[in-house]
Amino acid sequence: MTHEHHHENKTLKFFASPLQEETSNLHHHILAQQNPQPSSDALEDLKKDVYGNEDASPLNITDEILHDLPAFRRHAESTNAELFFDLFFVANLSTFTSLSEINDDVTLTAYVGFFAVLWLTWCNVSLFDVRFIADSVFERIAKAFQFGVMVGFAVVGPSWQPGKGYNFNAYRALSMILMGSRIVLALQYCVTLYFTRKHRRTIVPMSLMIALTLLAAVMYGALLAGFTHPGCARSDWIAGTCVPPKSDVYIAWYAIGISELIATIAISSHWRVISFKGTHIEQRMSLLTLIVLGEGIMVICKAISRIVKVGYVFNGPLIGQIVASVLIIYFLYMLYFDRMQHEPFGTIRQQAWSSLHFPLHVSLVLVLQGVSLLIDWVVAVQGLEAADQLFRRVEDMRLSNLFVNGTEYCSELRHAIDEQVWTRIPKGVDASKALDVWNKTLAALSPVHDYLRADPANNTALNDIRNLLSTAETISIQAIFDSLSISIPKDDKASKNLKFDKTDLLHKYEKRFVLVFDYVYISAGIALMLMAAIGIISLPASRRQRSEYIRLAVNGICGLVLCLITLVNTSAVTQERYLESAWMLPVICIITFIDILALHVRKAGKHEDHQHTK
Repeated sequence: MTHEHHHENKTLKFFASPLQEETSNLHHHILAQQNPQPSSDALEDLKKDVYGNEDASPLNITDEILHDLPAFRRHAESTNAELFFDLFFVANLSTFTSLSEINDDVTLTAYVGFFAVLWLTWCNVSLFDVRFIADSVFERIAKAFQFGVMVGFAVVGPSWQPGKGYNFNAYRALSMILMGSRIVLALQYCVTLYFTRKHRRTIVPMSLMIALTLLAAVMYGALLAGFTHPGCARSDWIAGTCVPPKSDVYIAWYAIGISELIATIAISSHWRVISFKGTHIEQRMSLLTLIVLGEGIMVICKAISRIVKVGYVFNGPLIGQIVASVLIIYFLYMLYFDRMQHEPFGTIRQQAWSSLHFPLHVSLVLVLQGVSLLIDWVVAVQGLEAADQLFRRVEDMRLSNLFVNGTEYCSELRHAIDEQVWTRIPKGVDASKALDVWNKTLAALSPVHDYLRADPANNTALNDIRNLLSTAETISIQAIFDSLSISIPKDDKASKNLKFDKTDLLHKYEKRFVLVFDYVYISAGIALMLMAAIGIISLPASRRQRSEYIRLAVNGICGLVLCLITLVNTSAVTQERYLESAWMLPVICIITFIDILALHVRKAGKHEDHQHTK
C-alpha cells in the first residue's frame, strides 16, 4: 500500500478506482526494502492482511497475495475534501453549542445525544474516506450530498429537545437525513466493490459493509413511523396549543449509530484486507480532537466577550478563572498530542485507539462547554455579592431614618441597583418583564415606607416592605443571571406575580451550577483516564518500560481524583463553600498540570540515552 503525497493532474473520470494501477503491497514492500524477497516480519504481516491469521503456507503466499490483496491508494495526509467536510462538522458543533443551554439533566443528555449523532455520522463517512476515497465525479457528488447532510443537522439543531416531547417535523427530517447519508455511503461501497471484485477476498467484507450501511438506512427510515403526529387539529398545531406526547424513539438513533460503528470495526478487524492499516485514520481522529479543543477556545472567548459587554470589572478572581480556563485547554492539548505516536501499531490496537476517541471527544466537549459556564458563575456570584451589599446599605439607611420620605428612599435604591444591575443588561436580552416588575415594586415601596415611618408599629406596612424588598432582590438576581445569558428550566422560573422567593430562586440557580460542576469534573476526569488508555494502546514496543506505565498511571489517577472531587456534594456546607469560591477551575488546571509534569519530567540524561538507543 503506497501513500500519495501529491495531487496528480489527471482527467476527472465519472468513476475512479481506489486501487493503485498494476501494483500490489508485496511489490511496494520489496521495492522499499530493495530486496527481491520480503522479510519474514513483512511476510507475516501480509499473511494477516490476507487471511486474518499467520497460518498460511509460505510456499504459495506470494501468488495468493498478488491475486487476493489489493493495493489501495493511501494518502499520507487528509485530503482537501476531508478537511472541507471537517469544516461542516465544526460549524455544526459551534452553532449547536451557541443555541443550546444545559440547565438540567434533560438538556445535558440532549446535548450529548446531538453530538453523538453528529460524531457517528462524521465517523462513518471518514472510515470510508481514509480507506477507499478516489477523486471522481461520482465521489464529488457523494461528498456534496454528505455536506448537505451536515447542513441538515444545522437545520434540526434549534428544534432538538429529546426528552421534552419532540418536534414532529424536525425529527422526521433527521431520520430521513440519516437514511439518505447511509444510502449514499452504501453506493460508495458498491463502487469500491466493483473495482476490487477481481480480488476475491474483498468480496465478502465489502458486501458486508454494503449490507450494513443499507440495513442502517432501512432502520433510520423505519423510525419515521415512530415519530407520529400527536393527532391534534391543524389549527391547534399551528397555534402551538397542541402538546406533543413524549417519545423515547430517538434513542434508536444512538443505538443504530453505535452498532454501525462497532460492526464496521469488527468487519475490518476480521477481514484485514480492508483494514485501516496504512491509512491516515490517526491523523483524522487527531484533527477532530484539535477541532473540539478549538471549539472550546471559541466558547471561552464568547464568554469573555459577554462579560466585557455586560461591564463587569476584571478583578483578580475573574482574571484567574480566565487564565485557568485557557491553561486547561492548553494542558489537555499537550496531554493528547505529546503522547501521539508516529510509529505504526497493530490493526486491532489501531481500531481500539480510534474507537476510544468517541467518548474522549464527548468528554472534551462537555468540559470545554462547562468551563465557560463556570466562568459565568464566578462573575454572577460577584454580581450577587455586590448587589446584596447595595441592598443592605440602602436598608441600613432606611432603618437609620435617613430618608425624609418614600420617594427619596426609592430614588436611592433605584440609583444604587440600576447602576449595578439594570444598566448592564446587554442588547438582545429581553428584560422588559423583569424591569416592569422592578418599577412596580419601587412604586409600591414608596407609600409603604411613608406608612411605616408615620407609624413604626404598623405591622402590615412592615410585612409589606419586607415582601416588596424580597421581590426587588429576587428580580434583581434574575436580571444578573439573564445579563450573562444564564437561565434555569422554564418550569422553575419565578411566577409573574409579585410573590417571589429569593431563597428559592437562588437555590434553583445553584442547582443548575451543581450540575455543571458535576459534569465538568467528571468529564475532565474521564478525559484524562481515556487519554491514559489511548496512551497505553499506542505505546510502541521500544517504549514499553515501567517508567512509561507509571506516567500513564499518574494520568489515570489524576482523572480519578477529578471525578472524586464531586463528592463534596455529599455535604451541603462544603458544596456551597466550594461553589462560591474561585477555585473550581484552578483545581482542574493544577491537576492537569501535574499530569504534564508526570509526562515530561525525567531523570537527567535518561531521555537522551533512550533517544540514542533508538
